[in-house]
Amino acid sequence: MCDHTRTAKIFNSSPALFLPAFLFLAAGLVWTLFYSGCGRKEEQKMEQGLYSARVETDSASKQPVVVLERKGDYPLQAKIAPKSGANLFSLNYKGQELLYGPSKLADLPGYRFGTPVLYPTPNRVAKGQFTFQGTTFNFGINEKDRFLHGLVHSVPWEFDAPKVDTACARVRTYLDFAPGTSEYDKFNFRHRLSLTFTLDKEGIRFDYEIENGDTKTLPYGFALHPYFNFLGAREDAYLCVPAQAHMEAVDLMPTGRLEKLDGSPYDLRQPTQVAPLVLDEVYYGMKPDLPAYIEYKSSRVRIELASSTEFTHMVVYAQPRNPFFCVENQTCSTDAHNLYARGLQDAAHLLFAPEGGKSMGWIQFRISPLN
Repeated sequence: MCDHTRTAKIFNSSPALFLPAFLFLAAGLVWTLFYSGCGRKEEQKMEQGLYSARVETDSASKQPVVVLERKGDYPLQAKIAPKSGANLFSLNYKGQELLYGPSKLADLPGYRFGTPVLYPTPNRVAKGQFTFQGTTFNFGINEKDRFLHGLVHSVPWEFDAPKVDTACARVRTYLDFAPGTSEYDKFNFRHRLSLTFTLDKEGIRFDYEIENGDTKTLPYGFALHPYFNFLGAREDAYLCVPAQAHMEAVDLMPTGRLEKLDGSPYDLRQPTQVAPLVLDEVYYGMKPDLPAYIEYKSSRVRIELASSTEFTHMVVYAQPRNPFFCVENQTCSTDAHNLYARGLQDAAHLLFAPEGGKSMGWIQFRISPLN
């Protein structure tokens, strides 16, 4: 609490005392603003035990970068760019960069690097539009005759001051869909999308929350689109996706038909070498007790892609020419809104935030040594 009496006495003192007193108050104000969340002091580091957090400024793009760190025998560092779509663009484990990132931060906005957030329509939307409860939403076209990867991966998000305790370091980012924003113009539900990043002993966790402040039900899908590097030799990366089915697709658009994995070229239910895969496929029937995982044999690293029950689908993108591959937890199918409108509710798994209510879920990259 400010002591207004003491402030008055200082400013009534002699001129010789005025400057140091003013500087003292200014420094105190900056410190207070940073820790109250009303402002930020760049490169101020907070630390407790093994965990620390700081906000840096990228020298070229002038963007803020939130850095969460864990020290110890298994150090882990995460870098998040809130103003570039709340993108986790760097995840470094024991000196090894797990994510494929840009050469400069100015190139990050979009869906080509790091961990783009896909919302409210993960992956593709046929003809760039869908109808829900009598209203047609048109997102436009940005790939062939369709719309790709949602509305939030390139826009600036807000963020709170990072927090640290003896068990984790975390930061909350958020984006408001409100009149006057480009996101609201295309998806006109008044709501807030929040994404909290928590770095702890297991790895990094992403908690999303939708606060629907509108008077109508909000239909959505949420996904992360991480670009994983190959660690060491390409042939040493293995992937397991214990799904229940593969989604039939025509020109990468699911038909809604579910195909058995037995004998299928899409079957990844056992650890499978990533290097020869040629995939851009949607999988159905993921279960929390059977998460997908990546194993890097020579680098001795395992990444488990755990999630809450909301994440029933998984997309795998792998091409032999690329220096990365993608394993994407999704709450729904590609083109979920249109599949739902056709009566294919189970295959679509479209989710809903009730009017005046909330909807939430989580993904966690559990990173550990490979035994």
